[in-house]
Amino acid sequence: MSFPPLLSYVLRRLAISSVVLVGVSAVAFSMAYLLPSDPVTSRYPDIPESQRIEMRRQMGLDQPLVVQYGRYLEFVFRGDFGKSFGTGNTVGEDLKRRIPATLELASFGIAFGVLVGIPLGVIGAIYRGRRIDTLMRLLTLAAQSVPPFWLGVVLIYVLYFQWRAVPAPIGRLSPLLIPPAGATGFYTIDALLAGDWKTTWAAMRQLMLPAFVLGLGIVSPLARITRSAMCQTLAEDYVTFGRALGLKSRQLVLGDAFRGALVPIVTTLGFIVGHVLAGAAVVETVFAWPGLGRYAVTAITTSDMAPVSTCILLIASGVAITNLLVDLSYALIDPRIRHAA
Repeated sequence: MSFPPLLSYVLRRLAISSVVLVGVSAVAFSMAYLLPSDPVTSRYPDIPESQRIEMRRQMGLDQPLVVQYGRYLEFVFRGDFGKSFGTGNTVGEDLKRRIPATLELASFGIAFGVLVGIPLGVIGAIYRGRRIDTLMRLLTLAAQSVPPFWLGVVLIYVLYFQWRAVPAPIGRLSPLLIPPAGATGFYTIDALLAGDWKTTWAAMRQLMLPAFVLGLGIVSPLARITRSAMCQTLAEDYVTFGRALGLKSRQLVLGDAFRGALVPIVTTLGFIVGHVLAGAAVVETVFAWPGLGRYAVTAITTSDMAPVSTCILLIASGVAITNLLVDLSYALIDPRIRHAA
């Protein structure tokens, strides 16, 4: 049975991604298994050894690693990710509250990085070798050199403790406000759709500073790739021919040249999504943001293996899906790739 070329490509990539996710789950489960302590010792450090052995037996921790991993895969395929001994809830219940928080923070952080990084790269390519290009490169280098945790602590100290210009870093919303009900899980969008302007503004204020810190880390790589790709496309023959025809510079730069540079830019965005999902743990910890990253960090410190393995698997799934979407977008961006396929 033959499939259309695009469908065959998608099915092949899905199969490869499935194999990768199984391998990631095996590595994550093994790393959690090889931790120097176990959930029983971390949670009950003072109980007698006999009770500790019995609790390990009830949890199945006394069985071989292969048996534990096989049982873990069986539960995952059934949608059961186990129970968190730190929160007392199932991992699925915890994820329902924490995944929207991480996605909201990551979305605003990526939006900030794109809206700042790409224009900086385009400006640097247009004024290549001039003072403004040097200034842009210095700014992006400085943005990449600042550690997110340090920047977050400094901004909290200055903007909150000294100037009182931002709200306290206590999560997504003030305890005095009721979280908005909605299908998206994004407080800003749900409150806006409900017409609750007070909650919308409060949620936006809580989100602005952590999103800025998270997005600042992706400005530099995005600006550098955009500048490099734009410098290459601006030197192409079709751009030179367009200038000879008297076309406007704006049309040549933002239309023809920018479209020719989209493939490396989109590729970089694909890598950035994985970086943001993995790097959000630091920002969420600094700003007490109740997201997936902070949940994973807390689980690691308490040797809570079920949340650790699940968070790693979810992040790997997000990266795999993003890479698949990036590959499919190439055919939409570049007609040469579409015709070759």
